[in-house]
Amino acid sequence: MDPEANLIKLSTCLAIWQADNDSNFLTAWLHYSPADPWFVRVYVSGGIVTLDVPRDVLMKGLHEVAACEDLKVRPSGESMWTLWTLRWNPEEPLTFRVPTANVRAYLAETLKLVPSGTEESRIDWDVEVEALFEEGDVL
Repeated sequence: MDPEANLIKLSTCLAIWQADNDSNFLTAWLHYSPADPWFVRVYVSGGIVTLDVPRDVLMKGLHEVAACEDLKVRPSGESMWTLWTLRWNPEEPLTFRVPTANVRAYLAETLKLVPSGTEESRIDWDVEVEALFEEGDVL
């Protein structure tokens, strides 16, 4: 296996603003690795949350409502913003405005690394199955 296969190949940093408070913003880092081609890892500063978000949820959410377990992504009604609602705490979801153009440009770069529909070809399934069996031996 390629020792660099698990390295992050593409990262970006975004300022994200709380949807109902323009003065309250955080930083989000997005990391993409072709070794895990279906997901973008999202870190939100302040230790708020780290999420592995399906790349297609981020892409779809630029145009319509899309969601995974911990994140809901949707257009804001203003072309420059996309809304991200962190649902890690169901009692207190946090909604942030994220710059749409920055997210779109970042996702376009991920698609250059691994075009949509080719993700499965990036996985060494023999290695993955072997790892599953090794995990089972530990139990």
